[in-house]
Amino acid sequence: MRTRPVVLSSLSLLFLLAACSENHDTPLSPGSVPTAPVPSAEVAPPASSAQGRSYAAWAADWWRWALENPATGNPILDPTGAACAYHQTARAWFLAGSFGGDPVVRDCTVPVGRPILVPLINLAYFAFLSDDPATRTESFVRGQVTCIEDAVFPVVEIDGKAVREPGRYLEHSVLFDVHLPTDNLFGATESDIPALTLSPSVDAGFYLLLTPLTPGAHTLRWQARSTACGFGQDITYRLAVE
Repeated sequence: MRTRPVVLSSLSLLFLLAACSENHDTPLSPGSVPTAPVPSAEVAPPASSAQGRSYAAWAADWWRWALENPATGNPILDPTGAACAYHQTARAWFLAGSFGGDPVVRDCTVPVGRPILVPLINLAYFAFLSDDPATRTESFVRGQVTCIEDAVFPVVEIDGKAVREPGRYLEHSVLFDVHLPTDNLFGATESDIPALTLSPSVDAGFYLLLTPLTPGAHTLRWQARSTACGFGQDITYRLAVE
C-alpha cells in the first residue's frame, strides 16, 4: 500500500485521506457505468438535511471520526473490514476510504436502520494553531482543497446499479477543529502539531448519505479520481445488514 507522506510543517498539514496514491502513472480501470440508476430515495439529495444535518456538516463529522480515534484499529487502515464497527456513531454508519490507489475490498456488518455515509473521494486541509494568521483564515484554508472539484467517477454502484451523476454530490464542509489522540494516524506528537489540535480545518469532497438499507447482503462499489489532486479511490464494501 503506497501513501503520499503527510506534510508536517511549521505552516500547515495537508492530509489526503480516502486514497493518496503516488502512482500517478497507473489510472483507475475505466469500467462502464451501468445505465439503470439507483432509485433517488436511496441517496439523500445534495441539498438535503438528512438526520438534521447537511452534507457539509456530515463531512466534518466524518473527518473527526477518522482522525480523533486512535490509529490502532482505525477503519482507514483496515484492509479487510474487520475494524468497520470501530467507534461508529449513533446518527449514521461511516464507511472509510483508504491510503493508496490499489483496490480495497472490505466485509462489514451494519445494524438495521442505520443511514450510511460513503466518502467517494475527499480532501482536507488542516491549519496549526501556530501558523501565521494569514494562513488560518477561512478563505486561505478553503483555497487549499479546490483541486478535488475535478474528480471523475468511472464507477459508483449500489447493488450493481449506478448512482446517477455522482458529481452532483460535491460539498464544501463547515469549518471544524480536530483534536488528535496521542496514537494518531499521522504519528505526530505535540512537537509536530501544537496541542495536537488542527484548527481551522476544512474539507471538500463527494459524499453519499444512504437511507437505511434493507436487511440482507448489499454491495457498494466506487472508483473516483482527481487528476488535479493526483490521487484516486477503488473501494468495494460487501455489507451484511442485520
